[in-house]
Amino acid sequence: MNNKSVSEQDRRRKKAMIVFQVLIYSWIFATFLVQLYLKSISNW
Repeated sequence: MNNKSVSEQDRRRKKAMIVFQVLIYSWIFATFLVQLYLKSISNW
């Protein structure tokens, strides 16, 4: 196993983790916005 392929795989894994985190945080932010919207249209 040479060092170049390991660093390439590590870079790909880091990129995948960044993409995954962006998706998760955007989903959390979207649900937060939906809750704010529902709170604004109903008085609960």
